[in-house]
Amino acid sequence: MTEITLNRRQWLTGIGAAGLVAACGSSGSSTSRPARAAGVQLYTLRTSMADDVEKTLEAVAGIGFREVEFAGYFGHSAASIRELLSRYELASPSAHVSGQDVRENAAALVDTAAAIGHRYVTIAWMPEPMRQTTADWQRWAEDANRLGELCRQSGMRAAYHNHEFEFEAIDGVVPFDVLMNETDPDLVDFELDFFWVQKAGEDIRAVLSRAPERFTMAHIKDMDADGNMVDAGAGTIDFAGILADPVAASIRHPFIEHDAPDEPFRTVAIGHRVLKAALET
Repeated sequence: MTEITLNRRQWLTGIGAAGLVAACGSSGSSTSRPARAAGVQLYTLRTSMADDVEKTLEAVAGIGFREVEFAGYFGHSAASIRELLSRYELASPSAHVSGQDVRENAAALVDTAAAIGHRYVTIAWMPEPMRQTTADWQRWAEDANRLGELCRQSGMRAAYHNHEFEFEAIDGVVPFDVLMNETDPDLVDFELDFFWVQKAGEDIRAVLSRAPERFTMAHIKDMDADGNMVDAGAGTIDFAGILADPVAASIRHPFIEHDAPDEPFRTVAIGHRVLKAALET
């Protein structure tokens, strides 16, 4: 099944997902925001975002999310994005950007993020040819520090989002170790992707325990017993237990994500219910 785009029939599907959450006892109408709000990474809904940013954000708000993380603005200006967030009472603590864009035009990325109101500019990906050696990763650490300094000048912070390849040793050196050791804690935080940590064969709590204060965001996505990505709650990752552990105390912004869901709106609606329950445990 292809991802949902927001023609009339599919827009009603999105509204149906909101109804699914309501039926499960979740509500987005609380007058006070919890210390941790259930968020969603909009990459999960990228086809819908490409089709209609406003209706996607409206549907996300209807499901009950109060925080979103961007992965592209789909032709909208910073002013337009900021206005839409305000209209649907959404906050956007973070935006994902490519490492190559950071290297080539970090200042413009920071200016856009500041204009929208993000708190973090998060490096999410770099092309494989640009991450082949330990020296490549040392340069990425330098780039993250440079981005962090620019962010600091605008009242924000840089962050780095992992996949599994950061845990694959290169000549005995683990790239994630390079990033943690050579980025400045005063400038660069981390967004831990629970699925990719477990996919790499690492223990999520053990990774968090290395520097709990630096892990301020997380991607909440699940894995089944065969190592496949599945909807939150359908796999084996103990979100509630991990998020309640003291090593996760600095994670203020947990975002539901699925890289390739069959039914994106249903996936995020289920994810909202699961994450909200985990945060209330």
